[in-house]
Amino acid sequence: MAKKARIVIIGAGMAGLTAANKLYTSSNDMFELSVVEGGSRIGGRINTSEFSSEKIEMGATWIHGIGGSPVYKIAKETGSLVSDEPWECMDSSIDKVKTFAEGGLEVDPSIVESISGLFNALMELAQGKEISQSDADLARLADIYETATRVCSPPSVGSFLKSGFDAYWDSISHGGGGDGVKGYGKWSRKSLEEAIFTMFSNTQRTYTSADDLSTLDFAAESEYQMFPGEEITIAKGYLSVIQHLASVLPQGVIQLNRKVRKIEWQSNEDRHVKLHFSDGSVVFADHVIVTVSLGVLKAGIGTDGELFSPPLPDFKSDAIKRLGYGVVNKLFVEMSQRNFPSLQLVFDREDSEFRFVKIPWWMRRTATIAPIHSNSKVLLSWFAGKEALELEKLTDEEIIDGVTTTISCLKGKEVKKDTAKTLGPLTNGSLSDGGEVMKITKVLRSKWGSDPLFRGSYSYVAVGSSGDDLDAMAEPLPKINKKVGQVNGHDHQAKVHELQVMFAGEATHRTHYSTTHGAYYSGLREANRLLKHYKCNF
Repeated sequence: MAKKARIVIIGAGMAGLTAANKLYTSSNDMFELSVVEGGSRIGGRINTSEFSSEKIEMGATWIHGIGGSPVYKIAKETGSLVSDEPWECMDSSIDKVKTFAEGGLEVDPSIVESISGLFNALMELAQGKEISQSDADLARLADIYETATRVCSPPSVGSFLKSGFDAYWDSISHGGGGDGVKGYGKWSRKSLEEAIFTMFSNTQRTYTSADDLSTLDFAAESEYQMFPGEEITIAKGYLSVIQHLASVLPQGVIQLNRKVRKIEWQSNEDRHVKLHFSDGSVVFADHVIVTVSLGVLKAGIGTDGELFSPPLPDFKSDAIKRLGYGVVNKLFVEMSQRNFPSLQLVFDREDSEFRFVKIPWWMRRTATIAPIHSNSKVLLSWFAGKEALELEKLTDEEIIDGVTTTISCLKGKEVKKDTAKTLGPLTNGSLSDGGEVMKITKVLRSKWGSDPLFRGSYSYVAVGSSGDDLDAMAEPLPKINKKVGQVNGHDHQAKVHELQVMFAGEATHRTHYSTTHGAYYSGLREANRLLKHYKCNF
């Protein structure tokens, strides 16, 4: 009896467990299958947790469009979209959002909506979408788009947005804009609108994980695909989808706390891939599906990295180096009461003399802080880039002080720590200090950047890379050109053992990178590749 092909999947996140699920359910017990996970839990960058007796997501949060999403399909079929208990972002809109500009000034919604419309239209144009506007607005946007694409350099999303705002301002002011806005103190109209535009840019940073949108490639933006329909969260938690995928696997297939130290491929052993684990043990396999994050791969091929032996071929390592990979973290804050409003935060320019020096730098690119649902005393704020990394280093006390100071300086109303003295009144704000003083009682933040199993949150197409690099990420090794009999570009007469090292994960999907459904599709892709290789009907 022929021995079974041994397949080892590295990582028990969405991609790894999707691949394992497909291989197990479609192969008629043809494979010896195992999933090795370096951490103590399954889920990877999906991590449903609890804070202040509320169900929260420390990692992946949203189903990005319910029309066609495989994640939505699983969640719906397993009853995960309904719950008797409240959950994070269960309300489509919690309440009317209030926007405050630095100095305790509430911004009129009409000003915010105008700039929101401009920002969203520019992003839709960058993504190659058709936008619905009146004929006059379309004509103006066409002029702005033409100007922005002509002058933005280098061709990044950030430079396009900046050029777009400048073109918009020129179109309405003919170079003016120094006049103040009635009732807005030291803010000029241009400075206020520019600061609001920056606020929306900061929200976009959390969508992409890029520290600066000027590092986000403009051309690749139109390749990224979105599912139609609303974006929702999962009532029973994102982990319920992961648990469903894992539930079909026999006990023992998933092995926790098994961290791979080195992947030795093209070996002369009977099974051609040799996995070295951090505990000193070794496992031989015919095929390995690597689903670790792009951040782990970047570290693994760096100057101190020896994850692959022999080293990866240039086409693969160059793609890993060129693609972007950033950090996004979530901060949860427990308040003493449940009636805190949803806030949008507008900060002054870095070079402004009117900035409040007490507001810490790591809060200044945070766009929102809002309750996680309408009856919650837990607030949520998102951080990206340098600020997200700084958040991981701060003590809880430093975070409470920073959030307290920021809200007080913007909202013009007292917020305090549970045990601290109340902040003094803000004399330059337009809001009164009256009413009950709220207290921040505790905080919880994610730490994806410093976790060695992830080293960040998700990928993006950086300036200098392209969708071709995402395709290169998905290529199995050794790369075989069957037409000319070459392996990794070199003549190879001996028998070639295909599909030794395979790759899955969100950073290997050209049009759905950075998402859980992209990870799902990639796991399915690699499982199907093996099933086809072994001529399984699937």
